[in-house]
Amino acid sequence: MPNIAEVHIRSWQAAYRGILADDLLDGLSVAEREGSWRTLLSNAEHHWLNLVAEDGNGGLVGFCAVTTSSRDAKEDEPLAEVGAFYVEPDRWREGAGAAMLIAAFEKLKEHGWREVVLWVLPENRRALAFYARYGFTIEEGVEKREERSGRPVIRLRASLPPASSS
Repeated sequence: MPNIAEVHIRSWQAAYRGILADDLLDGLSVAEREGSWRTLLSNAEHHWLNLVAEDGNGGLVGFCAVTTSSRDAKEDEPLAEVGAFYVEPDRWREGAGAAMLIAAFEKLKEHGWREVVLWVLPENRRALAFYARYGFTIEEGVEKREERSGRPVIRLRASLPPASSS
């Protein structure tokens, strides 16, 4: 789990620099992130599908965590959620992310899940473009607002229409 926490932090620091506060990004802790992952994955209310991409030496390149059902789905709503999707910044655009996302779609389809959502920061243009290539579209008017390190943060919900995941 420390490797996942390390990739998570490095990816955040690269992707969100200039979007989130520097003190937040610089203060991220592997131990805290590892603890958060342990807690999240042990939550019996959600079933997690976790995929990892490794290099030829067994080193972690990235990971994708999908939950069924979505953490904000209505009761019995058949909605899966890409809860975390991170790749080592120096390995971006090498295909690991695409391979993980396609594998996640295949696994979800095998288990009967057709609708998939994720949350993305509107300023994260790289992520928006990546998800759009795989059919995700921003849902108008569906967003979450929060504050991080004294800054307002907006996350937009993107969805994958059922036909796109087949």
